[in-house]
Amino acid sequence: MKASANRIISSPAALILKLVGTILILSFVIDTVTLPLTIPSFHLQEEAWQINLTTQLVERGFIPMLGIALLFAGSWMDDQLDPQGSGQPWQLVKVGALVLSGILGLAFLVITFVHVNNVSKASNEAIQRIEQQATQAESQLNSEGFRAQIEQRRGQIKTQISDLLKDEQRLGQALQSQQVSNELKTILQQSKDNPQVVDEYLDRQAKQFSNQTLTQVRERKQQLEKQAKRAALKSQVQIGVSSVFLSIGYLIITGTGLGGLLSSPQIGSRKTPKR
Repeated sequence: MKASANRIISSPAALILKLVGTILILSFVIDTVTLPLTIPSFHLQEEAWQINLTTQLVERGFIPMLGIALLFAGSWMDDQLDPQGSGQPWQLVKVGALVLSGILGLAFLVITFVHVNNVSKASNEAIQRIEQQATQAESQLNSEGFRAQIEQRRGQIKTQISDLLKDEQRLGQALQSQQVSNELKTILQQSKDNPQVVDEYLDRQAKQFSNQTLTQVRERKQQLEKQAKRAALKSQVQIGVSSVFLSIGYLIITGTGLGGLLSSPQIGSRKTPKR
């Protein structure tokens, strides 16, 4: 009576596990077929497109593994409840799932190398673009246009200083102001006896501005290169290692599952009994 009650409760549970497992497996297969069409810039030769595809496949790679686990858990429940093998119709589904598992194991192994290689290429291309942009920015610092801007700014500052030197009241306020640098205060004081110090000061300021701009360009270049290398390393480690684990897991599932099916009493029961 107790065994019959367990049978009534467990049989629907086993069926649910097998159905959910099968649905997860099929949904992954359908998703894999349609996934390339949903990624923008569809082009098989583009590293960025391939990186996007392999990343999404690896991120979803656990779904069929979970489906296979549920499928075999449900089949195991059936085997425990009915050792005579009334769950024979699901044997073909299990074999198909194991074959798919083997294919996925090999596929994720290939994905590992493809992804790492594509990320490396994309990172090198990004670094080359950064270097080109930095070179262009540095060349602009030596261009006539940039020099003209500096000379224009230099002339404006010189005019402001000249006007300030002509107004004693404003000059006194500037010398007492905390917003004026000590260097400029010294220049204002010395300019009365030596007007040339203003030109020397402006020359130093122009050179300092050029050097600061060049330093900013190079620092920005180094920062972008570090970000590109860090992002590439993160993707290679995260997706690459996950893909290796998925490959190992699926291959182990295939080997273990096929070995279990071949040694299953249900398989042996199909043989013709001796007379």
